[in-house]
Amino acid sequence: MLKQYEDKLYGCRFCPMCKPANEVANLTLFESHSTRARAMLLWRISQGMIQWTPRAVELLYESTLDSISEAWCVSHYPVSSYVLAARADVYAAGLAPSAVQPALPTAPQVDLIAKTGDILLLACEIAEWGDPELAELALRILARAGQNAQSVHADSGATAYSLGALDTARQHAEQIDRVIRDSGAQMVIADSPQTLWALRCVYPALGVNLPDNVRIVSLLEHLAEAHSTGALTITPITGTRALIHDSRSAALLADALPKAEVIQPGFVGDESKLGSGSIYDAPRVLLQALGVESVFSVWTRALSRSSGADDGLWRTYPVLAEGLARHRLQHASELGADRVITDSPLQA
Repeated sequence: MLKQYEDKLYGCRFCPMCKPANEVANLTLFESHSTRARAMLLWRISQGMIQWTPRAVELLYESTLDSISEAWCVSHYPVSSYVLAARADVYAAGLAPSAVQPALPTAPQVDLIAKTGDILLLACEIAEWGDPELAELALRILARAGQNAQSVHADSGATAYSLGALDTARQHAEQIDRVIRDSGAQMVIADSPQTLWALRCVYPALGVNLPDNVRIVSLLEHLAEAHSTGALTITPITGTRALIHDSRSAALLADALPKAEVIQPGFVGDESKLGSGSIYDAPRVLLQALGVESVFSVWTRALSRSSGADDGLWRTYPVLAEGLARHRLQHASELGADRVITDSPLQA
């Protein structure tokens, strides 16, 4: 799969411009963790100059899919796609590092929490985290908006896909497809951007096509819409400053990635220039309705730095994930936020 990205690797291997956005490299300060170094490694492998070594494979996995570098790049080179392609090649060849297999989901298993309603809440990220009470909370909020829903706990396969285990991801995608068809639901609400990314992007890439007559939307997109129509009443709170933390999956769902001007030093312009689309608008609409003052920096929206919970990193290399989380919380504090708000259970 990596061979199809030779031209992009050729460009990335000598370009250091995305270094400010590199997540793990800015944590470890290792050049080998930079996007440029990874691209150089993958270029040499794609050209048959070198073979995969245990350390090279580790370097491939000691990061997220690196969609932040993709967003920072003025040409938006498909960094996340070629990282994924390399991981798929490595996994198929049986060369994945020892940390990967334990991070993969087990055999597809579905837990139907409620059995009434034509709306299906797909609590995949909640299931990955392991707290069903979060799904019950979401069902109560939907009920406040006058909607009955059935909730399903199941792994979406998104993490397996991110780690290159495409066959495992396909098994979970096929299971979710059967659940949606059997439920008879007219609307599927994804509990997070990662789940929405799986439904909208990953499944088609795996050849799993969901029913055409089912509307697919994220939980916060749906709640923002319910608020706009008056179906959901929100009681404002005061005295709070919050940073909205966007997951890396959101960038893969954005209508548009950042404008070139945002990478200039000292950018303080329109926040929407950092990435646009309903995946970013929904949490901000709800936050405004809550009366919460928001703070932001260039590391927002499609340039949001990872909390460590993205793309399975929290399972494969938890020490790196913890470091990213600490950096993210420190950044929120530096911006004067007293809390971080996110639309992702894993990020929270």
